[in-house]
Amino acid sequence: LTLVAEARAFVDRLREVLPEAEAITRRLDSPMVGREREQQLLRLAFDRGVEEKTCHLVTVLGSAGVGKSRLIEEFLASLSDEVTVLRGRCLPYGEGITFWPVVEVIRGAAGINEADGADDAREKLRSLCRHEEEGDLIFERVAQVLGLTADSAVPDETFWAIRKLLESLARPGPLAVVFDDIHWAEPRFLDLIEHLADFSRDAPLLLVCLSRQELLDHRPGWGGGKVNATTMLLEPLTETESDVLIENLLGRARLSTEARNRIVEAAEGNPLFVEEMLSML
Repeated sequence: LTLVAEARAFVDRLREVLPEAEAITRRLDSPMVGREREQQLLRLAFDRGVEEKTCHLVTVLGSAGVGKSRLIEEFLASLSDEVTVLRGRCLPYGEGITFWPVVEVIRGAAGINEADGADDAREKLRSLCRHEEEGDLIFERVAQVLGLTADSAVPDETFWAIRKLLESLARPGPLAVVFDDIHWAEPRFLDLIEHLADFSRDAPLLLVCLSRQELLDHRPGWGGGKVNATTMLLEPLTETESDVLIENLLGRARLSTEARNRIVEAAEGNPLFVEEMLSML
């Protein structure tokens, strides 16, 4: 009964939920440990896309907390300011979420925010499409995806319109689009990513997908057969790397050798687990 009362009291105090907020605050002030090879692969994919003005699909697989997001943040931070970065995240549940990640990407590109009404959102989207030869049709199809019109979307034309819009955004300078948690993606959205990778032309576009390994359970051939696709598995840190991470996180704080060894053993190379166990101390 006491727990129920406390839960009700918390709900009474709850005023807002931020969907974009991180579930766990990470210690990004601590230097990233290891991952040099993965950084090199990302850089090679990016440089090739810029040089050849093509699309490259990079998928980073790994368990929760192993450092997928940190790897990408470090890589993106190493790029010049001329690179545009757009982000979208797949959701594990909800209504009408098939294209939610690309909705986030397009809203970010157009500068559409929660305070904008439908008319303002449409005007911002139309401005984004105006430079394309078929800008009106692109606007209509993308507006359908964003729920800004009552018309139903035509699947093939939806894929085409999203691709043409991203190509347009990438032509003035390199564009990096990050799709997070695609192991939760609807099959239709995975089809869209593959369509973008297969048919995008004449624009330096880097598609970065972060996923747990469950993705391969229902898409075992993901990225296979594509000359412009790279898939990497992010392995746990070694014991030596875990020791370095602990040292970085501790700063001037002291930790007994016994406690340090127990953390390294229990974390099994997962950086998030190392952080959480240190924070508990």
